[in-house]
Amino acid sequence: MSGHTTDSESTDVFLGQTIFNKYKLIRKLGQGSFGSIYQAQSKCSNKYYAVKLEEMRQNQFVLEEESIFLSYLNCPRIPKLKTFGYSGSLIILVMELLGDSLDKIFDKLPSRKMSIRCVCNIAYQLLMIFEIIHNCNIIHRDIKPANVAIGFEGKSKFIYLLDFGLSKKYRSSKTKKHFPFVQGNKLIGNARYSSINALDGGTQSRRDDLESLGYLLLYLLLGRLPWQGHISHSKEDKYYKIRETKKKVTPAELCETLPNEFEQYIKYTRNLKYEEDPDYNYLKNLFVSVLKKNNWEFNYYYDWDQTTLSNEEVISINNSLSSYTNTNIERKIPKLYTKINELKNERKLFGENFEVERFVFDIEEESNFNIMQRNQNGKENENDIEIYNYSNSMAPRPNFKKYKKSSGCLPCQPKAYREEDDSCCIIF
Repeated sequence: MSGHTTDSESTDVFLGQTIFNKYKLIRKLGQGSFGSIYQAQSKCSNKYYAVKLEEMRQNQFVLEEESIFLSYLNCPRIPKLKTFGYSGSLIILVMELLGDSLDKIFDKLPSRKMSIRCVCNIAYQLLMIFEIIHNCNIIHRDIKPANVAIGFEGKSKFIYLLDFGLSKKYRSSKTKKHFPFVQGNKLIGNARYSSINALDGGTQSRRDDLESLGYLLLYLLLGRLPWQGHISHSKEDKYYKIRETKKKVTPAELCETLPNEFEQYIKYTRNLKYEEDPDYNYLKNLFVSVLKKNNWEFNYYYDWDQTTLSNEEVISINNSLSSYTNTNIERKIPKLYTKINELKNERKLFGENFEVERFVFDIEEESNFNIMQRNQNGKENENDIEIYNYSNSMAPRPNFKKYKKSSGCLPCQPKAYREEDDSCCIIF
């Protein structure tokens, strides 16, 4: 980890600050369209975490929704949610710290390309992760190298999928019936890696995640995709040119210099129907086949770290991950999920009149969760990590029970007051 300080870091108003009296921000890791991410150190345990900060904006709920998905999934190879809260105008998410993302690793490689052996090891792991989250009725919708990372320190051999702010349910948890397919949607995700259906404005499902993964793998192998470099005069023009090039370039042309299995992967994912169950084992075995043909094994080999795991270690890891792909597992709704969802719905309802002075929920202290006000001196009780101080001068806390479900579903109701069909909500 570099100790170099950039100009942007030296002027960053948040660096050196302590969040929730517990997490000191020590390094800026990145900046996105929705906010900033930092490395932080816990004053209690000295452990390192990633902290996302986002200004509270009306009609924008990216960090709340990411927190909801992370708290619900709670799966291997997805960053663990540690703490979620509000502080003044900031929305704050604290989660497991990961290592470098694939785009950072890719940029450091002299050739700006990855080997077939390396990409097959990455592909197999990502397909296992997608099978897990898809079985939880969730699609990611934002596949790109920046959203795939290696683990931190002792977990650096493992691939992780991150950034669930644009994720969505694609089917009902109870009936497993897909939500209706519609056209005319705005593109969600990165156009370079998005599926043809997503660029056409179609409702996304599992097939779109898998097709996007295929383009990501080809980018890592080839260093460039045929639809890069278009000169465009607007975002719409750019999306149109990317979509038309993707439609024009056949899988055979796209994978001309690669093993045949990559062409089979692109063909298979492009031909999947909206509600069709993907054959994850078939897709994983395509990459295993490439490895075997070259006398390689799936053993977590990477171009930047050529140490490998033993067969026993690989089998143990795969068995552990496979247990999470069981579609019959009943997932428990955590308290944090329920609380964030409630607050997000209140923010939708109140809009600019929504005010939260301080709200913190720490997963490790969930059993001690409490609602309290500041004491007479205006100081918080230092013995309590979770403090909720809600104020709204315009209206009392809403009674969601009185809201009926409508086609627009705004505000969405908490689980206890929702009808059987949950098609337009994030509720699980």
